[in-house]
Amino acid sequence: MNVELQKNYQVIKSYLVNGDLNRTGIHLMDTLNNHSFPDELRQQALQLRIKYNSAKDLDKLKETNETLALEYNKFFSLISTIDAQPYFAEKQIIFSAKSISKAYRSQLRSFTLEPINLELSHGKIIGIVGENGNGKTTLLRMISGDLSLNDGEVTYYFNGEEETDWNVIKQKIAFIPQRIKRWYGSAIDNLSFIAATKGIKHPENKEKVDFIIHRLGLTNFRDHTWNQLSSGYRLRVEIAKALVWSPRVLILDEPLANLDINSQELMLDDLRNIADSIRNPTGIILSSQQLHEVEKISDLIIFLKNGRAVFNGDVHDIAKDNSINIIEISGNFDLAAITEIFSDWSDVKIEPSVKAFQVSFPNTYSKHDLLQRISNRKLDVEYYRDITNSTKKLFNDKY
Repeated sequence: MNVELQKNYQVIKSYLVNGDLNRTGIHLMDTLNNHSFPDELRQQALQLRIKYNSAKDLDKLKETNETLALEYNKFFSLISTIDAQPYFAEKQIIFSAKSISKAYRSQLRSFTLEPINLELSHGKIIGIVGENGNGKTTLLRMISGDLSLNDGEVTYYFNGEEETDWNVIKQKIAFIPQRIKRWYGSAIDNLSFIAATKGIKHPENKEKVDFIIHRLGLTNFRDHTWNQLSSGYRLRVEIAKALVWSPRVLILDEPLANLDINSQELMLDDLRNIADSIRNPTGIILSSQQLHEVEKISDLIIFLKNGRAVFNGDVHDIAKDNSINIIEISGNFDLAAITEIFSDWSDVKIEPSVKAFQVSFPNTYSKHDLLQRISNRKLDVEYYRDITNSTKKLFNDKY
């Protein structure tokens, strides 16, 4: 059995064992779509996903969960012995930007986005993080061709060759702004229309629309209009409108801003899965203020501060050659207590914030040592986050 399919089977099995039918259904649909399975099996996976979505949205999931779990297990047993071949698409560089910059000058405000270099390939995610007003949206609009450059150059590559015609380029980019433009009619009609404008005709049009509607959990919302949807579901429809025609690049400006915690997690899972597709690998660029969440799914991170890329590189290099550990921590102790606990440690800095203390200390002391000291005082830790490898530390004024 090929390695890619074997890996997918293991992931699906783990979701089944843990009773996560939502992710089970999503990964089954993606796996069958990315490999040469018979159409009837894809249809069975689709019908199971529809059953799950319908029960979930009608608050009947508890009643049907046991039956659905049995059906999913039976279906998985059926397909898990099949060695279907993957539809591998070659992953290449899609986009390159060299020293691109932008300056605004007005009576009210002046702003300069300093020169930035970046490169995006199929299957990769670039996360652009930082506070509002630091140039995230400006950078996204420059990449998408919606905003002219003051300097530098942007180059797109399709099928391994450089493309210079922006009319062609923009036909392969899906850009979802933070403020989504109002659309009219039902969600499913909008998806069908968008697919048709991209040259996808019936019956393929219906197949693609059905797949993405149910895969993104929009089963019971497909006939809803703009006014009938929450901001979170409007965003899901907007993403569905983009994915139904398989863009080469997906750009999202603050997609997590109006989502609750659970919706954010599902959205990020979806984006990672979309990028990782072996049949239609997509390059994704998203901006956000949700640092930790975006860092989890990104391959590359750009941290913007006052229009400058304070960090621009592989997410694993954020803490490269770093001699300082940085921990956020809180519990049943105040500033005086935590200061006293580490009074004999040299070069320790403790900074209070609204919800936690930020403790910076040399890596000659371990993170285990920090927790052990607090535990020895029989104090409770209510919140702990290691930001040594996070761009959050770059908010500090010294950077």
